[in-house]
Amino acid sequence: MRAEVLSWCRTESLIPPGSRVVCAVSGGADSVAMLHCLMSLRGELSIAVSAAHYNHRLRGAESDRDEAFVRALCRDWDVPLTVGSGDVAARAAQTGESVEEAARAMRYAFFASLPGLVATAHTADDNLETVLLNLLRGTGLRGLCGIPPRRGAIIRPLLCLTRDEVAAYSRENGLRHVEDSTNGSGRYLRNRLRHQVLPLLQAENPSVSETVLRSCLLLRQDEEFLNSLARSALESAAVPGGWSCGSLRKQPDAVRTRAVHLLLRQISAPKLSERHIAAVDRLILEGGPSARCILPGGFTAARRYDCLTLQKTAPPPAFAPVPLGPDGTADLPGLGLRIVCRQVASLEPFENTASRFACRAGACLCARPRLPGDTLRLPAGSRTLKRIFIDRKIPAAERGLLPVIADEAGVLGVYGVGVNPGRRALPGEAAVIIQIEKKEDS
Repeated sequence: MRAEVLSWCRTESLIPPGSRVVCAVSGGADSVAMLHCLMSLRGELSIAVSAAHYNHRLRGAESDRDEAFVRALCRDWDVPLTVGSGDVAARAAQTGESVEEAARAMRYAFFASLPGLVATAHTADDNLETVLLNLLRGTGLRGLCGIPPRRGAIIRPLLCLTRDEVAAYSRENGLRHVEDSTNGSGRYLRNRLRHQVLPLLQAENPSVSETVLRSCLLLRQDEEFLNSLARSALESAAVPGGWSCGSLRKQPDAVRTRAVHLLLRQISAPKLSERHIAAVDRLILEGGPSARCILPGGFTAARRYDCLTLQKTAPPPAFAPVPLGPDGTADLPGLGLRIVCRQVASLEPFENTASRFACRAGACLCARPRLPGDTLRLPAGSRTLKRIFIDRKIPAAERGLLPVIADEAGVLGVYGVGVNPGRRALPGEAAVIIQIEKKEDS
C-alpha cells in the first residue's frame, strides 16, 4: 500500500514537497490506515503530518467514543490533533438541508479552517459508489467524473486503492479502529449500494472499482477541457455590467451550459441545480427585450436586450401588523390583499381552505408577518411555520409576506397554508370566519 500511495501522490501531484498534510481521521479503518501510511511516508514525500477530527454530535455516546479514540490514537502516535464539533441536527433544522448535507457542509467548513492540505480517506470503492449515486439521481459528465483526486486544498491519497487493500494494510500493521454503527444501516442509499449492488458488480468484474476510477480520470480530462472553453467563452462575452447573450449563443451547448454553471458558482447561491442552469440558459437563448428568473438565496438572473446580469435581490420588507375586529374589513395595501372577518354565534358546517378558515378566536386579533417560533399543531405534532414553508418550497424572500392571523394565544391560520387545526372551530361553536382575498385593483 505504501508504494501505491507514494506513486499515486507523485503521479497526480497531490502533495508538493514541504507541505503540511492534515489527515481527516474519523476513527474508522480507512482514515486510521491513511494516517499511519502518510506518517510512514513523511521522509519520501518531505511532508509534515498532523490529524483532525470532527464530531458531528449525531450518534450521542458513540460520537463521543469516536472522538476519544482519535484523541488516544494521536497521543499514542505523537501526532498533533485538532478537534472540531458542531450541532449538525440543529443546522439541518434551521437551513432545511438533509442531515447528510448539513454534516458535510459543517465538516468541510472545519477542514477549510485548517492550515495546509487536508487528506480524506476516500477509496476507489467510495468513488464507484459516488458514480452510481450520481447516475441514479441523474447526472452529466461532471457527475460521471466521480471523486476528484484533489479539489482545492482537499486531497485523496487512498483513491487509487480498494477498501479491501486498505483493510489488508490495517491487518498487516495491527491497526485499531472504531466502527460507525450507521455503516450497516439500510436506511442510506450509499449503504444499500455498498452492501447489495457492489458485490454483484464485483462478481462480474473483481476490478470494477479500479476500472471505473480509470474511466473517471479520463472523463475528468474531458470535463476540464470543456470547462476551459467555457471560461474563455465567459471572458469573450463579458460586457459592462454583465455578459453578452449574443456571444454566448454562438457557443456549442456543452460549452454554453458550462459557462452558465461557472456564472452561477460566482454568486454562491445555495442548492443550485440543473433546473436553475437550464432556466438561465433559456434566458440566453430566448428572444424578447427582457426576461428574468429567480435563483436560490435571493438572487435573480435577468436579460435586458442582449445583456445577461446576476444580482442579489433585496428581500421585500415585511408588512406592518394590522389589527382585526371580529366583524369588519382590513386592507394590506402593500400585499394587495383584503381580510374580511365575520363573527358567528354558532358555526354551520364549514370547509376550511388556504384562504378561508373558521377559528375559535380570542381578543387582540391581528394580521402580521411570521414570527420566530410560530407553530401549527398538525396531526403528526406541532411544526414551526418555517419548517412548513420550507416543505412547501415557499421561497425565503416570500415567507415574510404571507399574512399570519393570530391572537394573544398564538396562530389561528396562515394565508396560503390554512387553519391551525388546534384553533379550528367546529360546527355549533362560536367562531370568527376569516377570508383573505386579493383586492380587485391589485
